[in-house]
Amino acid sequence: MFSLIMWFIGGPLIYFAVSLFAVMTALTFIKYSRLPRHLRWDLYPVPHQGPEGSKYQKVDFGQLKPHVSLLHELKVMGEEMLFIKKAYINNPKVWKGSFPLHAGLYLGMVWLLLLAVGAIIELNGAFLTVGASSVWSAILYYLTIASGAAGFALGLCGGLVLLWLRISDEGMRLMSDATSYVNLILIICLFGSGLIGWLFIDPSFHIIRHHVAGLLTFNPATVKEPLIVLQMIVFSAFLVYLPFSRMMHFVGKYFFYHSVLWDDEMMKRNSAMENDIATYLQYKVTWSAPHIRNGASWADQVAKEPPKDGENK
Repeated sequence: MFSLIMWFIGGPLIYFAVSLFAVMTALTFIKYSRLPRHLRWDLYPVPHQGPEGSKYQKVDFGQLKPHVSLLHELKVMGEEMLFIKKAYINNPKVWKGSFPLHAGLYLGMVWLLLLAVGAIIELNGAFLTVGASSVWSAILYYLTIASGAAGFALGLCGGLVLLWLRISDEGMRLMSDATSYVNLILIICLFGSGLIGWLFIDPSFHIIRHHVAGLLTFNPATVKEPLIVLQMIVFSAFLVYLPFSRMMHFVGKYFFYHSVLWDDEMMKRNSAMENDIATYLQYKVTWSAPHIRNGASWADQVAKEPPKDGENK
């Protein structure tokens, strides 16, 4: 019975967690893509305008072909995704925890990719060891160790710093609910279990790599090391929890930047945008105020009101 439970944790549970995460992430992306257009901020400079910053600096800009600089857009995206630039500028205290936590997540993804590549190589007869005959195999071996160890350590440190800030800082404590602490504790357990497993059981990640090879061939072995089993339980729990948590903001960020902050597409006659806006203007207002009529559409709100009795028409 015990062996069956260990096999379930290392096999079906991981398959279920990965599948659920992939499906829910895809569904969330589709859901966001189908939402009504957001009120655009049109904050300039817009990255894809490149050094120009704004199309409005040009004469007759509406008649010109829009300038798009993918390089400048990727640069700004990279600064925010990799270095959490906005937090560094606006809240350096939080950045000290947020940056290592996100760096740990990114390195963790690199580690998983390298594990999969190493597993495929070993399935084809080669072995990743200290004395690997191939230079590329040796590089892959050491990169896997470096990315895994660094990712676990950075992620754990970042999570602990953010947890400490939420506990010790009065402002953050007041704005933190139970879910905020649950998220951080789960992240701390994720990186902490990985770091402990690496330090005490699997310093070369050979056990994990061998297990990944079994997962890729749909022949997972029974994991016997308790610390590795713990690592797999926490990893599966994290993947199952993630799509239903606030941490799914990584999907929403794409739309926030490209559909709100950076969307400067001009409205043209008979375009999809014009049709969408015309539809949205017919939405009924369900609240009232001195300047708002409850039950009337947004288009009616700005229409000229009929004159009251006694007033000139």
